Amino acid sequence: MLRKLIRSLLSLDPRAVLLRIVVTVSVLGGLSWCAVTALDYIDTVGRALRDTRQTATLLEGHARAMLDPGVAMLERVSDRLQGRGLSALAERALGEATAAPGTLAIVDSEGRDVFGPSIVLEGDGVRRALDATDDGTGMLAGAGQVDGVRAVVLGRRIAGPDGGQQGAVLVALPMTALSAVLDALDGPQQRAGLYRLDGTLVAGGGAAALGILPGVRGTADVVEAWNLGGSDHILAWHRLEGLPVLAVVAIPRDAVLAPWWMRLERGALVVGTTLLALFGLAGLGWGSLRREERAKRALAEANARLEQRVEERTADLRALNQKLVAALAEKERANQSKARFLSAANHDLRQPFQALRLFHHLLSERLTEPRERSIAAKMGEALDSGEKLLHALLEVATLDAGVVRPNIAAVPIAAVLEEVVAEFRPIAASKGLDLRVHAFDCAVRSDPLLLTRMLCDLVGNAVSYTGAGGILVGCRQRGQWLRIEVWDTGPGIAAEHLDAIFEDFVQLGNPQRDRTQGLGLGLAKVRRKAALLGHAVDVRSRLGLGSVFAVTVPVAASEPASEAAATAMAPEHRTPTQRTILVVEDDPIQRAGVKLLLEGWGHNVMTAADGVSAMECVRSAMWPPEVIVTDFRLPGPMTGVEVVTRVSEAVGHPVSGIILTGDTAPERIREAVATGCRLLHKPFSPELLREALAAMTAADAAQPSRNGQRTVAA
Repeated sequence: MLRKLIRSLLSLDPRAVLLRIVVTVSVLGGLSWCAVTALDYIDTVGRALRDTRQTATLLEGHARAMLDPGVAMLERVSDRLQGRGLSALAERALGEATAAPGTLAIVDSEGRDVFGPSIVLEGDGVRRALDATDDGTGMLAGAGQVDGVRAVVLGRRIAGPDGGQQGAVLVALPMTALSAVLDALDGPQQRAGLYRLDGTLVAGGGAAALGILPGVRGTADVVEAWNLGGSDHILAWHRLEGLPVLAVVAIPRDAVLAPWWMRLERGALVVGTTLLALFGLAGLGWGSLRREERAKRALAEANARLEQRVEERTADLRALNQKLVAALAEKERANQSKARFLSAANHDLRQPFQALRLFHHLLSERLTEPRERSIAAKMGEALDSGEKLLHALLEVATLDAGVVRPNIAAVPIAAVLEEVVAEFRPIAASKGLDLRVHAFDCAVRSDPLLLTRMLCDLVGNAVSYTGAGGILVGCRQRGQWLRIEVWDTGPGIAAEHLDAIFEDFVQLGNPQRDRTQGLGLGLAKVRRKAALLGHAVDVRSRLGLGSVFAVTVPVAASEPASEAAATAMAPEHRTPTQRTILVVEDDPIQRAGVKLLLEGWGHNVMTAADGVSAMECVRSAMWPPEVIVTDFRLPGPMTGVEVVTRVSEAVGHPVSGIILTGDTAPERIREAVATGCRLLHKPFSPELLREALAAMTAADAAQPSRNGQRTVAA
């Protein structure tokens, strides 16, 4: 329903919608204000009625308390004379009358004084008061004087033995006894007083006569509009119990409604101002809609003109886009071709390097002459130089493949920095550089190995490019983050090159590609490792002054230093026990080298060139192999992973496998890691192979039988 209403509104003319909104808001606002004003009027009058009734009740209570002593005295004297007449005064009431205060008097039926002072009753006088109609109480009330002092006069008729009226007992209470209460309740906005039942004023500052009030025979009442002196009043009365006297409070309605009229005027002013503002805004909106309509017409005309120009340009852009697509496709083909070439070249180069490394190791163990060992050492340096390039390419490919899983732990940063600086201190000293470290005594959340390699790349880069001065490695803590900074006094980097230095094979100041100055992959690896760990890397530099490279890492929660240090410790090297090992390698030189190396360590070695011959070797062997060392790529239908699986099925239990590969393509790395076998990249050192065999020995000792394949992840 709401959706249909919105659609109908959107389909209307905006000016018609605006007009409807203004009218609706105005009507609703006016009705709301009228309702609030009416409720305010009802509340104001109701509150005044309650207040007036309560004030009349208060006046009745105070008046009753002040008149009670006189009424009690009046009743005591009159009770002794009632039914016996005035003739019994001397016999029954003279003592009471004599003991009473001087305001008590007794008169006969003609109004003549029989006993006590002369009490003058104002208005009709005592005689007329005695003749007035009795309301059933036998009481008289009115304003009077005693010895020239104004007083409230109360009286009680006396009947004789025959029931006829013989006189009355009168009590005069000075007006001063009530003046304090009446003065407090009386004011310019409120009148209070005591009245007889016929509406004649007895005491107070109210009107001299009220007229006969409705329902005066009852206890109390309130009248919303009673005319007094030509104006309406809110009038409340409360009758004094047992007396023909009313406590009356009157408030002019004009005084009661004066605040309401003020609020009404102010509300009308606010409503009027609001309506004026609303109509003003509506006028602005109306003008805006007209301007928008004119702008739409102008825009439509401009669009019509532009369409023609767009059609003219579209043909030119279409031809240009076709050329661009063709160029991008050609670039993509070139990149794929380059990637395939690099991957194949990397794999093919690793094969001879691996064979050279194995035979160099075997040769070095057999040479005894110093001159021959020196030549072998030079050969090892040449192999190290070539392997550095291959390992750098492998590390970049591994990071790009997404198979590296960081081991996040609490790492003591001081130990890491000391280890990094200790590695480069001899090189810095040989160049005359001052290499210092200001460590920070805390632990950070990171992978200890990856963090150490990142810092090694940064410090090594600073040592390589700094000709004089020094390098400072320090830390700054900012809240829950630690900023590890490497300062150098090198030549600095221009601002336009700060982003390019993190690209692959980018070296500033080395156009000859001198390999002694590095490969240009250090900062590229730092960027990849930082992204993997979620750390931030940034650089600041000024030409001629030096550079600052920084890594920001999170600070770890407090924990014992021994536990934090344990996370960075390398695993204990274990010497592999003698085992039966199957070597599957299609390259005969490498196959022979691996066999000689393993036999030199005391293992029993079987060899095969491919998967088929490996299966035949296993079937014909007296003892099944315990470990399979195989190349990933093999001639024939089976890969190295499939060889491990097929041999395990043939012998009836899992056989541990070590996969050797020189392929650094990301998809190949992911495929090899997914097998669960130990993965070694060519060229690898003999120590890495020894550690892999030792790890398998430890795993077999901990879990002698498992349903799955016994493997150690790289």
